[in-house]
Amino acid sequence: MKTKLLKFLIIISYTFSVVQAGAQNNPGFSVKTTAELVSSYIWRGVPCYSYTNNQPVLAPNIQPALGFVMGNLEIGAWGSTDFTGSYKEFDLYASYSYKTITATLTDYYWDLNWLSKPYFSYKNETTSHVLEGMIAYKSSKIPLSISLATMFYGADKKAGDATKNNFSTYMELGYTFSSNGFNFDTFLGMTPADGFYGDGYGNVTGFGIVNLGVTGSRKIKFSEKFESTLRSSVIFNPQQDKAYLVLGIAF
Repeated sequence: MKTKLLKFLIIISYTFSVVQAGAQNNPGFSVKTTAELVSSYIWRGVPCYSYTNNQPVLAPNIQPALGFVMGNLEIGAWGSTDFTGSYKEFDLYASYSYKTITATLTDYYWDLNWLSKPYFSYKNETTSHVLEGMIAYKSSKIPLSISLATMFYGADKKAGDATKNNFSTYMELGYTFSSNGFNFDTFLGMTPADGFYGDGYGNVTGFGIVNLGVTGSRKIKFSEKFESTLRSSVIFNPQQDKAYLVLGIAF
């Protein structure tokens, strides 16, 4: 335990030293801090449930984020928790962009037993972490985006076999446009095989559309120094035969 704590303190100290040096010596360095309140948490067509009386429910979540940007590189953390504490997520990411291409490595951590499970356990067979690699393309000529993400390590296991990774994969096409002061993001999310998305390691073994919908958003300016973004999303998951309406406000 002492060794793990020492390693953690060394990592934190090194991170802050890099951040401080970047802030002092690089004019391209910036810090991003945001927070969003959502009426329910739906990610890639998957509902992230809270629990009341041991029953799954969709509940409001608060989602803070902190990012450090230096040139084309961004390193940060993102989280989500409901107001009862039954759902908690804490993700770390590193992202690098080159022209129209962005590559991202994410360490997801969500577990209903997070109070009793060790965070710094990364053994593939037992960890609650999931590592994912993603590559995204955003056209510079038309408002079209394409992304491909695959979970390659950790808690994403095949149904009935905790020793084999499932390699759950998500593909998304996006198109954005604006009208009457509103921004609209349309999305079509798919998975090629059974896994985390869609039916959640169920009986579907082939291709499925799992995330289809549109998000409308608009900035609300309260003063010269303070504004927020209000968004509303209509989300369909055809593979699960589910539909969601989500309201969010970001600061």
